[in-house]
Amino acid sequence: MKSYQWLLFLSLFSLNLALMGCEGTGIGSQKREEVAFYCETDSNGESVTKVKNGAKIQNFIVWRRTNFVKAGFPPQRRCEEVTPRLQKAYDNDTLKTLTWGYAEDDNLKKHKALCTTIGKDCHTLILTLLESDDPDLELKAFTAVLNGDASQAYQNSSCALNNSSRLSCTVDIFRLFKK
Repeated sequence: MKSYQWLLFLSLFSLNLALMGCEGTGIGSQKREEVAFYCETDSNGESVTKVKNGAKIQNFIVWRRTNFVKAGFPPQRRCEEVTPRLQKAYDNDTLKTLTWGYAEDDNLKKHKALCTTIGKDCHTLILTLLESDDPDLELKAFTAVLNGDASQAYQNSSCALNNSSRLSCTVDIFRLFKK
């Protein structure tokens, strides 16, 4: 190796080390904010999905609906099953857009469900709905909760029809912490 090649190699190697050392500092990469979802029983004995961002903690979903008890899904179990799905959707960066579709259970029976979407199809199952539920209304209400606008549940302006003529809604989880 000639001396100028050696010098060039050392220079590039040093530059590479310097850039790698800057990883996560805003130079060369963008760090995602840490968000954690967890299920907890509150002082009233109700199951609550909570979300934590830094030192801030918000009640996210209070699981009061008992329509799923007959099917073996009381509020505590729904909390325990849906909360990790929210975490998974946040972690895989798909919690930004929700839609509704159909999910199969273990018996291959299809149920209406709210899910994250990439394009027009369901990507990550979030929660199942009752057959009698209006999926568009449930989607608007759930998106409003995710965006911290629960009082605006049925006037959700962050929703529009997608390519498959299903409603699709945009989520900004950090709006919860700005209230």
